[in-house]
Amino acid sequence: MLKGLLVFGLTRRPIVLLCLLVFIGGGLIAFSKLNIEAYPNPAPVILEITAQAPGLSAEEMERYYTIPMEVGLAPTPGVDLIRSTSFYGLSFIRVVFKYGVDYYFAYTQAALSLQQRVNLPNSLQPTIQGSSLVGEIFRYQVVGPPNFGLTNLRTVQDWILQRRLLTVEGVIQVVTWGGTTKEYEVEVDLHKLDAYNVTLPQVFAAIGNANSNVG
Repeated sequence: MLKGLLVFGLTRRPIVLLCLLVFIGGGLIAFSKLNIEAYPNPAPVILEITAQAPGLSAEEMERYYTIPMEVGLAPTPGVDLIRSTSFYGLSFIRVVFKYGVDYYFAYTQAALSLQQRVNLPNSLQPTIQGSSLVGEIFRYQVVGPPNFGLTNLRTVQDWILQRRLLTVEGVIQVVTWGGTTKEYEVEVDLHKLDAYNVTLPQVFAAIGNANSNVG
């Protein structure tokens, strides 16, 4: 069979050249009418929504955070499917919209759904992060000395690396994953409060005033 094709190609050169020209012409026409490229993004709008509640198990996150957000996001206009994963202290939901839905419309509708239909414990506000199949630039890992600790690594990421990366032109968002957040715990001695005639609301107010965040 291969020998026959070679003989036909060598003995019928005009026909072979004509077929080649037709193939090239068809390819050029198809390429000129191709409407899917890397830019604009061929993927649909995808919103990743996270909620964090340190100390809760995956089952508790699923019950109190993931399911209420799924139910609240389901009636959002343009939603195609909703996928979720519950981790220790973290609820992760990915909302995929239908093709053709505008990004800002999807973002606004999802934010309205979370605001109007979702009531999470402790009035927690979930975070919406835009995503796409080709929009992610790269992933990196922060490492340090053996005794540096996850809390210090997370501090370096949140207060140094993330802020510097956001100053780079074209970087819209930096999503942090993992590590532990530094917390300060105040233990109140009720006997000393009574001795100094200080109430608990006054202690709360003093702590709140000492942690004010201003520009």
